[in-house]
Amino acid sequence: MIESSSTITSKQIREQNLQLVRRALHSEQVCTASKLKELTGLSVVTLNKLLSYLIANGEVLEGEKSSIPNGRPATTYRFNEMNKLMLILSVYKRSGNKYVGYTVHNLFGECIKRKEELIQESYGVQTNEFKLGMTRFINEFPKIAIIGISMPSDDVGGRVGSAIRHDSQSKRLAAHLSKNFNLPVFFETDINAATLGCYKRCKVQEYVSGIILVPGKIPGCGFCYNGQVLRGKDGMAGEIRYFPMYNDEGVLPSETMQADDLAIRTIRAVMCVLNPGYVAIYTETLKPGLIDRLKKRLSTAAEEALLPKIEINDSLREDTVSGMISLCLEKLEAM
Repeated sequence: MIESSSTITSKQIREQNLQLVRRALHSEQVCTASKLKELTGLSVVTLNKLLSYLIANGEVLEGEKSSIPNGRPATTYRFNEMNKLMLILSVYKRSGNKYVGYTVHNLFGECIKRKEELIQESYGVQTNEFKLGMTRFINEFPKIAIIGISMPSDDVGGRVGSAIRHDSQSKRLAAHLSKNFNLPVFFETDINAATLGCYKRCKVQEYVSGIILVPGKIPGCGFCYNGQVLRGKDGMAGEIRYFPMYNDEGVLPSETMQADDLAIRTIRAVMCVLNPGYVAIYTETLKPGLIDRLKKRLSTAAEEALLPKIEINDSLREDTVSGMISLCLEKLEAM
């Protein structure tokens, strides 16, 4: 329970208590008032007032009576996962073609609709392409309350590419789109979102790193500590393309043996500098057996002790969307 103080107003106390109830119901999905009292520490009188507000606001639905042994039936309250929806756009490549994927999710993160569209490679990603796609989904789902856009920072064109190169989080472009749709819009790089998605999958890992290693492409690296993406100054972090061993070219070589060697050196550098407990390598084309070859290259007991658990993963988009859902929920809660 939030206690009053000389520095906190009654309005702030009420809002913080509302957040306690929202979080408890989001976690439990269905609750009785007595269970909410146990979870939040709030009094029954306070809870009844807050629940009345949340029901009137559409955030909570009153459910059926629950049967309690040797007791009176109690009213249940259900979190309304459809009260607000999230629209996520993700740009990715598959089989040499570039796509933008649109997904609509409820507040439990469940996907309601999914669609992908081919991007014309000759034009790159243009702002108008996003506007048209977002307009269609907003018209179909008026409950959309936030829009999150993830994309690779190295492989986009048009106004979007220019924005990301000069502002990793594209705040100016996000503000332009927010004004156009009267909705909050934010950008995130795919590797940052994917690393957060990987953290959600791992659950027990405190520090996770995600690395994109695709021959012929610029590498990317993201870091997540205790559920928070580490972005660095001005939102820039994980620019491993500038490691000295990339010799200012900034791409993983296309030649198989060179790519394999540089990938191992990159992983070793990330291990020694950051010491993550878990590393996801997002790749589709590196030689099999990369982890075994990495272990053979470890030359000291200290480096062996730094070896994290490593997975080779070709599901960048799935982790990216998962991470974007978390970021959307975080921003909605902060609004």
